[in-house]
Amino acid sequence: MRKFEKQAITVHSTGTSGRRLSRPAANFVLALGSLLLMQTGFAQDEEAVDLEAVTAAEAATPRFEVPPDPKRPYLDAIDRIEEEQGPYATNLSDLYLGLGEEFLKEGDYENARDAYHRGVMVVRVNSGPNSPEQTNLLYLIANIEVIMEEPKQAEKILENIRFVNTQYYGEGHPELLPVYERMYQWYQTTVPLDVDESSYKEYVQRIGLVEDMLEITENAYGAGSAETAIAYRRLAEAHFQAMRFAMAEEEWIEPRIIVSSDVPYQVTAGFEDRSMREHYIEGRDAFRRYNQLIQGDPTKTALDYAEGLADLADWSLLFDKYRAARRLYEQAYQVLAQSEEYAGLAESYLGQPKPMEFTGLQPPLVDGVQLGPHATSLDVSMTVTRIGDVRYVEFLNPPETMSEDDLTRIKRELQDTPFRPSLKQGKAVTTEGFIWQHVIRIEPDEEARPEERTS
Repeated sequence: MRKFEKQAITVHSTGTSGRRLSRPAANFVLALGSLLLMQTGFAQDEEAVDLEAVTAAEAATPRFEVPPDPKRPYLDAIDRIEEEQGPYATNLSDLYLGLGEEFLKEGDYENARDAYHRGVMVVRVNSGPNSPEQTNLLYLIANIEVIMEEPKQAEKILENIRFVNTQYYGEGHPELLPVYERMYQWYQTTVPLDVDESSYKEYVQRIGLVEDMLEITENAYGAGSAETAIAYRRLAEAHFQAMRFAMAEEEWIEPRIIVSSDVPYQVTAGFEDRSMREHYIEGRDAFRRYNQLIQGDPTKTALDYAEGLADLADWSLLFDKYRAARRLYEQAYQVLAQSEEYAGLAESYLGQPKPMEFTGLQPPLVDGVQLGPHATSLDVSMTVTRIGDVRYVEFLNPPETMSEDDLTRIKRELQDTPFRPSLKQGKAVTTEGFIWQHVIRIEPDEEARPEERTS
């Protein structure tokens, strides 16, 4: 427990009563007064009055107490158990968990991380080095590494989580699915991939994680299951994210080879396992397989199937496969038009441009974003061509708090974002003067620039 001693010192109150502090002086005054009063015959009465006054003064004197240290119970319990049962007693892991939470409340991330590390060591000593019981503590450590802006350390922690669980359950065991699912969600929410803060390697690693999830899912639930369909859709999304990153970072990518004439994107140096063409083919095949599975799933609706076809059309359009994209858009339109339940959506749902994000298995019928306390919306007028290009971006009444640099950055990002074109009678058309509500989050810090959250 020496590591936490400097943070665990209890500050004892020095608010000793006024009576105690002034006793020598008070006794001297009372003795002198008694001696004088006895000469006049009033010694006993006056002494009693003085004592009552002192008692009343004590009661009126405010007492200043230091609030109890919430970490103290944990520290005391840890000290007691370590002394009685040793430094790796089983119940110490829960105490270190609670101690870490108290440090977190105070913003003391380093000591919180140390407490969680001690908890991990206790679990490993008692349950084995690859025990899955340590997983929750490891996630807490990874979260702290992210807060402390140490993403590489956080990545190592996630790799450790994957390693210990794989060693415990065995390669390909179905029990790994919730483990990998939690890892995937952690990546998506805690460390969202961003072109300014990520590397191509991270995208490739995420694809590898999703591929492992797909293989386990097929073996556990069957190749035609709904779970497998979701896994294929997620794989398609992972390839899209990797491809978007590489396209956005063209200046960063070092030229090596040209993949092909129809897909003129370069391969990132040092990662020869996947080219842009391979991302396209594997993503396309994943979308196709997803559509095949949901078409045969009685729990899926015509809207689910139409959206899957439209996503595959977007994917084709993104790689300049215009003929395939047109055919798929028309097919998606007909699926809705011929459906009794969703016929009315054939024009309205597919009739407005939307960004190609490839996220979410079933997008809502009406796009909407709940604005947070520091979020605002920005209305943007643009032209979306029939091949998904964004042109002529103009901002309508932008907030005064946004600088010209911020608006320029958002404009550039919108122009680089591929949009699904509007469909009229199943045909892709150019939409001029399209109004898009772009939602951004304004940081509370006035010096921080607006951060784009969603659209």
